[in-house]
Amino acid sequence: MDIETFKGYVGKEDVQIVDVRGEEEYKGGHVEGAEHVFVGTLQQNLDKIKKDKQIVIHCQAGDRSAIAYSLLKKNGFENVKNYSGGMKEWKENGNPVI
Repeated sequence: MDIETFKGYVGKEDVQIVDVRGEEEYKGGHVEGAEHVFVGTLQQNLDKIKKDKQIVIHCQAGDRSAIAYSLLKKNGFENVKNYSGGMKEWKENGNPVI
């Protein structure tokens, strides 16, 4: 999805935004409301992903979120979208991070 579409999901009650970057990257700044589940431990943490919500995943620039997207789909998650621009694009466009 593109950045404008992603903005429309941020802050919505029925959406779970999942940041799949490393822990230090996440702590260094993330989208408000984004939950952290590192792509390398995603398989062991599928219980943190909510099947009853629209899931939007992202990483820094799209590579790790593509892996996470495939993993979630393989595990039966249907409502998954990938914001491939990631934090790189988000920050370059002056959007807020916490």
